[in-house]
Amino acid sequence: MNGTPACLLDLRLQTVTLNQQMQGTLQLQESDMSFSQWIRSFGHTGQQRLQQVLHNLLTDGNRESSVQLTDINKYKYQCKMVHLTNGQIAFSLKSIKGLNDGPVPMTLSSNKQKEAPLSLNQSIGYQHHRNMIHMFGTESSPMKNRMMHLVDKFPHGLALINHNWEVTYANPKMEEMTEVPFLQNYFKKLWDIFPIREHYHFFQQYLRSMETQETVEFEGYLKKTNTDVQVTVHPTEMGITVFLQDITEYKNQLKALRASEERFALLANNIKDVFWISQPDFKELHYVSPAFQEMFGISRREAFLDPNSLMEKVHESDRASLRTALDEMAKKESEVEYRLSGPKEESKWIRTKGFPVEYYGNSYVLGIHEDVTEYKEMLELKEKSQQLSTITQMSAGIAHEIKNPLTAIKGFLQIGAANPELRDNYQEIILDEVNRIEAIVQDFMMLSKPKSSIQLEQVDPEQLVSYVLRLLEPEANEKQIYLLFDCDPIQDKFETEPKRLNQILINLVKNAIDAVDLGGEVRVSIQMSSSNLTLSVRDNGPGLTPQELAKIGEPFFTTKEKGTGLGVMVTKKIVSDLNGEISYESQKGTGTTVTVTLPK
Repeated sequence: MNGTPACLLDLRLQTVTLNQQMQGTLQLQESDMSFSQWIRSFGHTGQQRLQQVLHNLLTDGNRESSVQLTDINKYKYQCKMVHLTNGQIAFSLKSIKGLNDGPVPMTLSSNKQKEAPLSLNQSIGYQHHRNMIHMFGTESSPMKNRMMHLVDKFPHGLALINHNWEVTYANPKMEEMTEVPFLQNYFKKLWDIFPIREHYHFFQQYLRSMETQETVEFEGYLKKTNTDVQVTVHPTEMGITVFLQDITEYKNQLKALRASEERFALLANNIKDVFWISQPDFKELHYVSPAFQEMFGISRREAFLDPNSLMEKVHESDRASLRTALDEMAKKESEVEYRLSGPKEESKWIRTKGFPVEYYGNSYVLGIHEDVTEYKEMLELKEKSQQLSTITQMSAGIAHEIKNPLTAIKGFLQIGAANPELRDNYQEIILDEVNRIEAIVQDFMMLSKPKSSIQLEQVDPEQLVSYVLRLLEPEANEKQIYLLFDCDPIQDKFETEPKRLNQILINLVKNAIDAVDLGGEVRVSIQMSSSNLTLSVRDNGPGLTPQELAKIGEPFFTTKEKGTGLGVMVTKKIVSDLNGEISYESQKGTGTTVTVTLPK
């Protein structure tokens, strides 16, 4: 090419070597320069055309092509390019005179159909990723254009940077994410577009990829757009290809998740109860909160490795009930209380609650362990306190009730001692008061009689009621009270303790007789079903007010003139010992109905 302006373009290294004629024609001072410096010798439109022709020459498999260009001094040239090898292109130009300025159509020596010039954003060039070169190289022009369109519409940011740290291409998404107009910044140094101080981490990773020729991935932050990005840098023969993925929403969700985990950890680490998550068969634990070790004396690691180690800590007599409750938790919400065996025969009470859940198609059991030892001790203390209060109240009441007849007995004995001739006159009164003391003592002994002493027998309820009514008939006749008995035919016998059931009926009927005025009525009814026996005693006495009805059963509460209230307490105690229930219905002026239900 002696005498012809020519140069050698090395697109792989992005360098240009010019002969003297080319230097003189383009008025360049140096014979070796970067591709980006050399291409600026042509006008802006010419740069775009030249980029497109070079791209087509390398990707379409053509060996030669030509194009008309205008330099920055408005001189026109016919340029010829020959692809030698490995991105090296021989470039020569010939001056064209007498042509008007204006757009010059691009021609290809391969005689292919002319194509309209593409925008710089569409001209990706050989410096694109080598996979893209292979993708475009053998396809027809429509397919190539579609692939170029896909790159422009790529959902992540994409940019090409050559070995001279110049941006040669950026897709619209990259412009959107960085808010940088790359069309105006092509072939500018990267640090002129992005200050190194603000993007030092990015430059470090880009340099690392260039030097090691390895793909580098990292996370970065774009301060200008307040965007978190995932960056992937691929080295190529022409430089590096940079992909940016917006992960701002992901990072925000991750921060929210971490904050939630921190709040949960704050709760789990500072609460005495133990949260846990398990498989439905309880053979694998997924989570237990830190309080587990303090509560059970087992490390969490040991519990994860061997979930059955917890069962070994449970009191032997409570293990069966715990296993049953755990099986229920896999099906429905359930809870159980059990003891943990401790040193020196000390027991710790634990309450475990659990319920099944479904999460993304998997089944789990969620629950909580609570240490209820103090609660149990408090209940026991409360019960003892109530018992002590009841004993104190009953003792005071008994002392009061016994003191009255004892005072009367003492008085009459003193009168008899002073007046021997009057002793016989007070003998009957003294005997009545002694009988009264005896009745009080018997009632008190009945209250203290243990439930375990019950001896069940088969009895005929109808005969038992008839016996009680005959027993109390004389007392009823004295007040001209009618004793009535309603009874459905009963074929079966009833298993109970005859003495206690007899005592219930005597107390109820006797109280009814005492409550009814002269000429009143007491009606006893009995019914037996497949599951229980129901006794009912109804009178037409004066009845009780709601306030009086609420106090029924309290020690020494009575509406009788000489009553102690112990009879009602005794009745309630016996009914409870027989696993039955007793209820009172009363209204002032209409009488009272007492109903006792005993299970068969």
